[in-house]
Amino acid sequence: MKVDNDMAAMACAELSESLWRVRDLLELLAYRVEVQRALVETGRATWIARSTREVDQLLAEIRTAELMRAIETAPAAQALMLPDDASLGEIAAAAPAPWDHVIGEHRHALLEATSDLTQAALANRDLLASGARAVEDVLAQFSGPHTSSTYSASGTPEHDPTRRLFDQSS
Repeated sequence: MKVDNDMAAMACAELSESLWRVRDLLELLAYRVEVQRALVETGRATWIARSTREVDQLLAEIRTAELMRAIETAPAAQALMLPDDASLGEIAAAAPAPWDHVIGEHRHALLEATSDLTQAALANRDLLASGARAVEDVLAQFSGPHTSSTYSASGTPEHDPTRRLFDQSS
């Protein structure tokens, strides 16, 4: 059986629309993650909860768009005589021109976007963790010997019950 190029082109066009939607949402997520980082770096704590909510809502939209993309992948794969679960790389390799290039570009852009987002999310997590440690350290100066107030050279907390911001002996 031979691939029907017209049918394959239509299926690839629909898949491309779904891929554009996912790419747009990932770009918006990258922006929101950057805004979140700026809020953390500048100490604008009042907006962090809202920013986190917006990121969570966008992640739900991305999950829905990704589901739609997965649904659009099966007809494109079938039109190209590939298994329903064919990867974007396999679809790009089998697609007629110009869809081979278009889908290949989508694949590359999605890989790059997910890599960039992973790095940004890890950086935000580290920033939030160091901020939480700083708050714990400040609170330790007020609350007593139960929490750490300094760090060793390896970065582990050291307990020093004699260090206090205020004299608590009176």
